[in-house]
Amino acid sequence: IPGVANYYASTYYDGHDYAPILVKTREGRPIFITGNAESTLTKGAVNARINSSVLSLYDGNRLKNPLVNGKDSDWDTVDKSIIKELKAIKSKSGVVRVLTNSLISPSSKKAIADFLSGYEVTIMTEDEYGDATIPSNFSFGSGTSYDAISYSGILDANKESFNKQTIPTYNFEKAKTIVSVGADFMGNWLDTQMYINDYAQTRKPDNKWMSKHFQFESSMSLTGSNADVRTPAKPSEYGAILAGIYKAIGGNISVPSSAKTYNKQIAAVTKALKATKGESIIVCGSNDKNVQVIVNAINNHLGNYGKTIDLDKNSNTKQGVDSKVAELLADMNAGSVDALFISGVDPVFTMGDDFKKALAKVKTTICFATKMNDTATACKYVAATNHQLESWSDANPVAGHYSLGQPTISPLFDTRQAEDCFLAWAGNDKSYDDFIKEIWEMTIFPQSGATFFGDFWNRSLHDGVIELPVAASEIALSFNGDVGKAASAINKINGGAIEIELNQNMAVGAGSGADNPWLQEMPDPITKITWENYVTMNPGEMEEKGYNTQFGQREAMQVVNVTVGGKTIEGLPLVPQPGQAKGTVGLALGYGKIVGNQPDPSGKNAYPLVASTKQGVSYYGVATLTEVETDEPYYVACTQVHQTIMGRSAIVRETTIDTYKKGNKDAYNPSHTLQAHENGETVNKLTKEFNIWGEDQPVEDIGHRWGMSIDLNACTGCSSCVTSCIAENNVAVIGKDEVRRARSMHWMRIDRYYASEFQDVGDIGGTLEKTKKATDTGTTFGYQEMENPADNPMVIHQPMMCQHCNHAGCETVCPVAATTHSNEGLNMMAYNRCIGTRYCANNCAYKVRRFNWYNYMAYKKFTDFNPSQDDLGRMVLNPDVVVRARGVMEKCSMCVQRIQEGKLDAKKAGAKVVDGSIATACSSVCPTNAITFGDLNDTESKVRTEMEHDRAFRVIEEKGQEPNIYYQTKVRNLTSSKAESKGHH
Repeated sequence: IPGVANYYASTYYDGHDYAPILVKTREGRPIFITGNAESTLTKGAVNARINSSVLSLYDGNRLKNPLVNGKDSDWDTVDKSIIKELKAIKSKSGVVRVLTNSLISPSSKKAIADFLSGYEVTIMTEDEYGDATIPSNFSFGSGTSYDAISYSGILDANKESFNKQTIPTYNFEKAKTIVSVGADFMGNWLDTQMYINDYAQTRKPDNKWMSKHFQFESSMSLTGSNADVRTPAKPSEYGAILAGIYKAIGGNISVPSSAKTYNKQIAAVTKALKATKGESIIVCGSNDKNVQVIVNAINNHLGNYGKTIDLDKNSNTKQGVDSKVAELLADMNAGSVDALFISGVDPVFTMGDDFKKALAKVKTTICFATKMNDTATACKYVAATNHQLESWSDANPVAGHYSLGQPTISPLFDTRQAEDCFLAWAGNDKSYDDFIKEIWEMTIFPQSGATFFGDFWNRSLHDGVIELPVAASEIALSFNGDVGKAASAINKINGGAIEIELNQNMAVGAGSGADNPWLQEMPDPITKITWENYVTMNPGEMEEKGYNTQFGQREAMQVVNVTVGGKTIEGLPLVPQPGQAKGTVGLALGYGKIVGNQPDPSGKNAYPLVASTKQGVSYYGVATLTEVETDEPYYVACTQVHQTIMGRSAIVRETTIDTYKKGNKDAYNPSHTLQAHENGETVNKLTKEFNIWGEDQPVEDIGHRWGMSIDLNACTGCSSCVTSCIAENNVAVIGKDEVRRARSMHWMRIDRYYASEFQDVGDIGGTLEKTKKATDTGTTFGYQEMENPADNPMVIHQPMMCQHCNHAGCETVCPVAATTHSNEGLNMMAYNRCIGTRYCANNCAYKVRRFNWYNYMAYKKFTDFNPSQDDLGRMVLNPDVVVRARGVMEKCSMCVQRIQEGKLDAKKAGAKVVDGSIATACSSVCPTNAITFGDLNDTESKVRTEMEHDRAFRVIEEKGQEPNIYYQTKVRNLTSSKAESKGHH
């Protein structure tokens, strides 16, 4: 129906991220992705990469048809040619191999197995896998799983420890103590969408208990920024730290001498772990099997298995074993592979020349790809595949959990799913969606007849997810890991003067977001840099080495070459990062791909620095940095250059758990007051008692008054809300150069503040006196010192958008009344009336208004990367939101189009607007439910309850502008003693 949205339950999985999703379509066009809350596994959580993936559907660089030897072809020609070559291989008893990402689809595994069974000398027969439910570790003949980011160390460690080469699931909602050593489990480690919401639920200070989170890491990660206690550490010392913890809790192990550096932190961790046996989780991001064996030993000693860690309900999302990939590479180099099919991965990009040279020795190479990536360019045949939103799929990410994916649009080009290709080349004339139904009827729902299965299938497709019971193992779990051998190997680990950690960020991940303009322009949650990767280093160490530590939009950056293991990445900017462990640098993987039609890649491909060792793939190494002289200054595009709150107590508020539990609101969240003179005396009166607008402009308490509450305890800074706002509200992409000029168009930003030496957690006021004392002066110099972050700072993330003030400063200065106030509490914009004076932006206390400097829809400067510059890219635009013209102001509208739709639905139903029935784009995708939207005048609404909570405050409330956005004071699980709560730990 024109003008009415349709919603489809589907599934997102790209080998790195998994989530059941809901896809919003308008007139047949998918335009918005959010999480499917029906899933008890992810609870509706999605990250920025998942909700931004809708844009890649309309990428003009997508393959339009199959290719042969780099030239356009058609499916009939490709099918005949490939089948001919396969028959020739079969006639000489040759070998056909398949390399894929970790497959979590039962039907994909079966389709590939059926295909390989016809072309393999040694095959897995029908009887061997039968008609029973396909096991998660099913290897489909000579198929090889490859993960761009390897988790082989965990798989191999669990094989040794429990004789189960699998990855467990983690019950973070049950963990009272969480210890992470180099694992960014809120950002990019393992199955983030499965864990982030559960973690957030344990961080609520009003619960019976609040989890305590310890983090050891070299680079400041999203997870580390949310930890209660964060300790910088070199990657080479991760094993030593874990060995120290194991010995401290009672394990018999030799501990490397480097662990002594962390004795104090290990003692604190040990105390917490001993107090919460069976209610804790220890995880590590290392891909070293020996390190992971120690992790298993700690969890086993504490009795966590079967409680907070589940090996029966295992995860299937990461199955790649480094040794198996190495075997495939050796076979290719030996010339013993006659045909190689590559699907879901880009190994030439991630494995480099080693794979490319081996691939050249395979006669028949077929790559399934949506775009001409590095591997597709090196292959004979390129099978142009559908986008996920054009495809059928199923998924079994965790034992007992299943989800379905369905096409939400017909294929835009002459493309075909990889599974349809495998079926066709195996001589099976079924369509893939019929094949999925057949597999589900045989394996997932075999107990009923066809009639009942039809109902089951329709319901499953509608809901998108289904859960089946998982039988507990009848064999008692027994830890058999060789801890002594693991400890001996850890003792032999040698570090270096400078160690590098190759990590991932929230925008690009392993590389899936590298060619997506929305994601490239999304500021990194920690550094706030866009459009490229960079080397991070501790600011103090940079000063010691004589490097330039200035950081900002107009500051020229130090440029370096980075060499690891004889391989060098050239021309990377060096960025000062508070909290970076001294003696280490960080660099994000996944960059180095072309975005749109830009002539050069965005960022540099750092995968060549990934080391292959006897133990497998390692993301740590000893690095050498070489300064580079550049002909022109090198600038980075960052969206935030102020690092701390400089002692102010009216922007973000935080406290400690013991202070909060005492119940004295004035101790952690005092009301704003102003001085007044009454009867010749000076008195303090509440800010709300003053009204600079006069008594004729009260805050209405009748009708609707839309507002938000944002819980700073739940907000992790992941930035899913930022990209969802872009998708919903047609926010323009402006590119690196314009971002560097502070012209970012994002309606919503996440402010990140570091703690300084001058402010302890929960310290409200008094900071100026500390500054004067520290500097022996009350001059400006003291304030400048307050801007410097601590060496290892605490971090707080604060979403910031238009505050929809009831007494708005912008409304009073607009000369043409373009910005006005609605009778429902919204600050409105009449774009056609705006003449672009920018007075409103100047008078906005929150700096959340954006000015359209250019016609982003048409100006040639933005042609190379702005998706709205061509007919295909414009298909992603939301028709309910106008595209703004050059020369006008724009800002958050509180998704007024969604509000109007919700009100209309209620009107048609003859009922009141039900609390929760309307969600803004940001609140609908928040993986931790940190953002609550609703009617502040509805006394029964959740947002009203949170507005009246003792933790609620409004930013710079003393300005008297009466915002409709409330924040909940952040409460850290720390004591108020200076030893634990000092801003720099």
